Amino acid sequence: MRHRLPGNQLNRPYDQRKALLRALATELLRHDEIITTLAKARAVRPEVERIITKGKKGYLSNHKELHEKGKAGDTKAAAQVSKAVHLRRQVSSYLYDGEVVKRVFNEIAPRYKDRAGGYTRILKAGNRRGDATPMAIIQLV
Repeated sequence: MRHRLPGNQLNRPYDQRKALLRALATELLRHDEIITTLAKARAVRPEVERIITKGKKGYLSNHKELHEKGKAGDTKAAAQVSKAVHLRRQVSSYLYDGEVVKRVFNEIAPRYKDRAGGYTRILKAGNRRGDATPMAIIQLV
């Protein structure tokens, strides 16, 4: 039994729920803002926060220089580059679009370099007309 386990199941099996959250995260990071149900917005928020944190940790402003130093034998530079590549591959394994992965590391991560979390905001947007489901706008701050 799953009494008091954390996380919203969204009335879906695990594989469908995972695919839904991956798709929502990809679109949120592509467009900076999406409109969805309140439950889905609350479920996708921690996923997006983790992805942006990985983007911040893997962001290198001087990637080419460090790569050349690493090839020349600098172990610290090589370690930084390998960590950045590892984080980029982790994010790439979650998101559906390679262009969005590039955007996370090149545009979104530098935008939040001085922010210690809380990269998203959820605004309530009333109820959906057909079934009165609470809707929300989730956006990057």
